Amino acid sequence: MKKLLFVSLIILQHLLSLQAQPERIGAGLTFANKITFNEGNSGNPGMIIKTWISLDKQKDFYLVPSISGYRPQEFNHIKYRTTNYMFHGDLDLQYRLYYDRTVAFAPLAGINFTHIISKNKLLDIPIPDPPADSTISGIGPTLGASLEMRMNSFWDFIVSGRYSFAGIRLGDKEFGEGLIEAPLSALVIQVQAVYYFKSRRRGYSRR
Repeated sequence: MKKLLFVSLIILQHLLSLQAQPERIGAGLTFANKITFNEGNSGNPGMIIKTWISLDKQKDFYLVPSISGYRPQEFNHIKYRTTNYMFHGDLDLQYRLYYDRTVAFAPLAGINFTHIISKNKLLDIPIPDPPADSTISGIGPTLGASLEMRMNSFWDFIVSGRYSFAGIRLGDKEFGEGLIEAPLSALVIQVQAVYYFKSRRRGYSRR
């Protein structure tokens, strides 16, 4: 994973040395399948914010960084309460493969970083071995696609789906695991309102 991250940073540095410029910013909701950690689950929905950095003159190829924070999920045990907080950081390369005047389709690929913070609180009942707070993090590749719908000259509405293979590692056969494990992997659905910094006189077409 460290090699993958290093190579990705080199590619990012090269791409940003081109004619890279932010074109738009988006915010909205994100939903992910639950991840179990420290006797609790992650929560839904989350809030996401992202920006699109144009990498070519045709406005088809983009670098898309984003960050998401999910609703804390509480689980009441008999003597204590576990609360899990999940965060996603994504760095994607996105290419506008198809478009007409009002709709565009763009596949994407990139890297996901998942971080979960788990907090435990005693419920006024003393126990011999109180639970400990804990954290877990993982990095992995992401594949997905987005459907962009033009609202007006400044606004889009985007629906996207992705699968992030976060936390990839070799499995342990002694614990019945497979050859490769990715315990933080998640299917993620996102909906965003997107604002363009400059007005577009036309729809999704090369300029």
